[in-house]
Amino acid sequence: MVRDQDGRFRLPSFLFGISKKGRSHRLGVEQKVLVRPALLKTCLLLALALALALLALPASLPYEVELGVGDVAPRDVRADRDMMILDQAATVSRRLEARRGVLPVFDLDDQAAEHSVEQLQALFARGRTLYSVAGQAASGGSEAAAAQARFRDQFNQALSFGPEDKNFEILVRSRFPVKIEKVATQLISDLLERGVATDKDLESAQGEKTVVRRLSSNTEETRSGMAGFLDQTDARQVVLARALLYRDDFTSTSFKALIAVSRAMLRPNLRYNLEETERRRQQAASQSAPVYFQVKSGEMVIREGERVDVQARVTLEALARSGRGPEDLQRMAGLFLLALVFVLVLYTAGMKGPAGLRLRSQDLVFLSILLVSGFLLAATGSIMGQALVRAGTGLVESTLLYAMPLAACGMLAAIFLGPWPAFLFAILLSFLTAFLLDNLALGGYYFLGTVAGQAGVLMVRERGGIIKAGLAAGLVNLVVLFGLALYEETFFTTRTLLDLGTGLLSGLAAGIIVTGLTPLFEMLFRYTTDIKLMELSNLDRPVLRELMIQAPGTYHHSVIVGAMVEAAAKAIGANHLLAKVAAYYHDLGKLKKPLYFVENQGGGDNRHERLAPSMSGLILISHVKDGLELARQNKLGREIMDIIQQHHGTCLISYFYQKALDTHNGEQSQISEQDYRYPGPKPQTKEAGLVLLADAVEASSRTLVDPTPARIQGLVQKIINASFSDGQLDECELTLKDLHLIARSFNTILHGIHHRRIAYPEPAQKESNGRAKAGHGHRPQQSANGSSDRSPAARGPSSEDLKRLGQA
Repeated sequence: MVRDQDGRFRLPSFLFGISKKGRSHRLGVEQKVLVRPALLKTCLLLALALALALLALPASLPYEVELGVGDVAPRDVRADRDMMILDQAATVSRRLEARRGVLPVFDLDDQAAEHSVEQLQALFARGRTLYSVAGQAASGGSEAAAAQARFRDQFNQALSFGPEDKNFEILVRSRFPVKIEKVATQLISDLLERGVATDKDLESAQGEKTVVRRLSSNTEETRSGMAGFLDQTDARQVVLARALLYRDDFTSTSFKALIAVSRAMLRPNLRYNLEETERRRQQAASQSAPVYFQVKSGEMVIREGERVDVQARVTLEALARSGRGPEDLQRMAGLFLLALVFVLVLYTAGMKGPAGLRLRSQDLVFLSILLVSGFLLAATGSIMGQALVRAGTGLVESTLLYAMPLAACGMLAAIFLGPWPAFLFAILLSFLTAFLLDNLALGGYYFLGTVAGQAGVLMVRERGGIIKAGLAAGLVNLVVLFGLALYEETFFTTRTLLDLGTGLLSGLAAGIIVTGLTPLFEMLFRYTTDIKLMELSNLDRPVLRELMIQAPGTYHHSVIVGAMVEAAAKAIGANHLLAKVAAYYHDLGKLKKPLYFVENQGGGDNRHERLAPSMSGLILISHVKDGLELARQNKLGREIMDIIQQHHGTCLISYFYQKALDTHNGEQSQISEQDYRYPGPKPQTKEAGLVLLADAVEASSRTLVDPTPARIQGLVQKIINASFSDGQLDECELTLKDLHLIARSFNTILHGIHHRRIAYPEPAQKESNGRAKAGHGHRPQQSANGSSDRSPAARGPSSEDLKRLGQA
């Protein structure tokens, strides 16, 4: 995908096989043809058939593959090969068992007792130093107070004492006695060596063996449960019980301080390591070997009428996922051949269709994208429906399939390519979807809804019309589902009501999707829809208003040409909207040099009189190139740009060619006729041919002195014959019958424009007014206040007022 000069993304032009005839010129530059169109179309059709076969292959396996647990088998199913099938349930059970066999891991900080004792001894030694009499004398009053304050904060933080805790004051008054230090050390040392854990950690190992890792030595030992370990609550009770043995050696306040200090230093040093435990369990599960069961070729998987159990379902899925064997390759070849034949038949029918359809390579790419998208949409609906069924939601697969907005693909085809290719596309998509889902009724449902949506968008002229077309498709879906429910005698069920609702919403969703995707495909494939043409037909668009101001003659000429081609296009069955809009813009290039074209000179000097004939011819020819540049800047679309490029074909600029011959005394050898012809290409469509003829006829009609109906008819016939004889209409598929209808339409329009008008006689009052001005009249009577008897409004406009109308 590349970006063009407008900044829009588009597919590379060589992918579409641009032919040298008609589409090889872009701004007068010939593009090199890299791929022949016929070869490219063949490759696209083969690739499309292969893609459809690959997408349809999973659904082409035996129907029993789609059976869920609890469904009844419609026939016997046997294994067609020897297989070792993974038993997922047994494998999961084995891995869970392996996880349960992994013991919880606890980390024991076996140096916690030593660290706690050292910290307690250091704190008491520092306290004795600061609060002894000698220490206070040596430090001085203020310094001692500051040091004691710092130590108090340090002590409270280490033992988690609060600022108002009285135990610190007790220790200060007793000068941090060594006796409390030693007894506290004895109370906590052996408990920390055994291990103290939190209540939560101990709960993680209730009734199990455990693995205890000593962090200092990095050794492990297996213990039966948490025997020998204490939690914090039990450890504190043990400290209290042991401290009672020393009750008589302390005062009541000192004993309380001993209990507080001992409990504060008794911190948990045994912790449950969840991360290490989970790592070991995952490793054990991954190392657990999967469980397989063997199925022999010809072994009965399930018999007709039996309900599918879990093992049968696993076997069916394994058969579906098994490696591609000769049978699958044969099935793949058959699907490819069927898809190819079906695509070729419909493509040939499209080429021979009633509208003379000629699909281009980019049209095939576009249709292929739509077809594969619709196919994937149906397959996705089927997969999601099966998943919902297995999940026990109470839904059935068909309910979700009815909700798939496949009509959006057909509606997009109708908007961009017209009714005939869109109808063939609807047949192809519906047939392949029915084959994919093995459901003929569902294929008919998609076909009818798609065709209804296509009929609604064929003549759409505004975005809201697409939503209405989608709603029409939804109503058709609802009627079809209603008929199926009556036929199957399942109407009065919740499932049917749900199906009806999803069918209606499917059409509405299709309309919304098409509305959103239409501008995207317009940009990617450079299509011009009727909706865009309606937007471009607005004469208030800035570029047309500029044309009206800068080149009023060209603007008036373009509007008349638009009316002529619109009437003629309706007469011959061409796209009248495209023809009219293209006519509005066909001379857009004259904006660059408006005064070099006679219709904009207004009777002034003719600038070509000061130029050589060759230069005049170049200026006239350049308006086509300039028109293409302006069309690209204003994003008018490829169809209109093609008509701008082709609206003069390879016509000869006869006036300046003859002037050049006169300059060289009629010696044709010195003048190249090709230099005075437009570069082309010739018109490639009926609409382009109409613009060429109407442009020449309307311009020539201005030269008629007395445009009577007979003279107009003769002029129209002469110009059409001249264009036909010059070969300008050879490539646009206009027939002689079309030319006859075109001439008749042109005559009708031109007769209306150049109709005779009655010469109105001069009023008698004008003569009398003239005499009055010469002095033969009299002044009107004046009223008492000096005003005239009649107001100006009552008198009406004077001859002087009328003379000033239209003057600058």
